[in-house]
Amino acid sequence: MKSIVLIIALLVGSSLVWQSCSKEGDLFGEEDSRDSFVGTWSVNDQCAKQSYGVDIKLSDNNSSEVIIMNFANVGKPANAIVAGTSITVAKQDVGGGYTVNGNGKINGSTIVWSTYNFETEANEFECTATFKK
Repeated sequence: MKSIVLIIALLVGSSLVWQSCSKEGDLFGEEDSRDSFVGTWSVNDQCAKQSYGVDIKLSDNNSSEVIIMNFANVGKPANAIVAGTSITVAKQDVGGGYTVNGNGKINGSTIVWSTYNFETEANEFECTATFKK
């Protein structure tokens, strides 16, 4: 009789261990909010009055960061932080004499940059842009 109780106890205990290792047992229980930003985007830039493309990919170095390739159409990558539906490019030198920064918000398949700044050694521009997938 004791061996039957021991076997049942072991089965129940092992099933709890297996279940605690499942994805449902994840402490955060949410998907990565950066995923909605990842992809190839068509940009309508009101400042430069031109259209161009950017690619956004996940950063391997920071779980809240993405990398925007060709931000502000300068051909250089810019790092951005994603928090929910907001995206922020902190002021950074992206090389080639260009400095950028800005704030945007995603809604479905559109990112609206309410402001972004683009600086060269000689000029500074305050712009808006819309990214569409």
